[in-house]
Amino acid sequence: HVQQQQMQSPGSTMQEPDPPLHGKCGPGLSKAGMCVCFWNPLCWPGFCTKVNQNDQAAVMYWGKYEGTLQEPGLYCLNPIGREIRTASTRCTTLELKDIKVLDAKGNPVIISGVVTYAITSAKKACVDVERPHVFISLQATTAMKQVASRYPYSAPVGQVSLQTETQEISAELVRVLQSKTSITGAQVFNFELVDLSYAPEIAQVMLVRQQAEALVEARRLIVGASVDMAQQAVAQLEAKGGNLSDSTKERITSNLLTVICSHNPATPTVSLQ
Repeated sequence: HVQQQQMQSPGSTMQEPDPPLHGKCGPGLSKAGMCVCFWNPLCWPGFCTKVNQNDQAAVMYWGKYEGTLQEPGLYCLNPIGREIRTASTRCTTLELKDIKVLDAKGNPVIISGVVTYAITSAKKACVDVERPHVFISLQATTAMKQVASRYPYSAPVGQVSLQTETQEISAELVRVLQSKTSITGAQVFNFELVDLSYAPEIAQVMLVRQQAEALVEARRLIVGASVDMAQQAVAQLEAKGGNLSDSTKERITSNLLTVICSHNPATPTVSLQ
């Protein structure tokens, strides 16, 4: 329990513990059967049941839930009409591999994720839900699709996207999955995205788009820096006593911008007039 509390994510909530088993002899029908069989030594081993470390056991008599054995050890319980359903409380990891989702812009994206969780209630896992781990796996896929559809694959600096805001998205995934799986008694500790890529059918197109966006951004940076450099050059010439006419300033600025922004090296030319 201490280990689970240390691993608890800020987005998760603690599960209520199961009620303990109070009566070791069961209901009246089980007690009557015990009175008949107790005198036979061959029945005595059936009274003993073991609970392993990091396990919980939900005890049922005649199909009705009576309580949970939460501590490891050897217990003496009336075996007449008894059924024990065991659930492991060890931390478990669930891998979600190559899940296709649509991001906020409608682009198909392939996402892989890892969920870390533990079962904290034998009653919920063994009595209230059938196949809890399959249930959690399906709900984790649903939560991933639900949360990923709220964010774009990539976004400009300062905006939330699947590529950048991993901690915020992880916390939201934990909250969503926890709300969907509380019925199983699962405690979700972590839900992280470990792989992210465009779907194959649009990967090439999006790569070209990203390259074009990067080129435009680089050009914008070069042009802005070129204008600053040209203005500083003209200002320094005037500060050192240069008497520059408006046409000269325009020619110097034009030549500097051409040299700085051009892909090709500058070619000096001399006017013969």
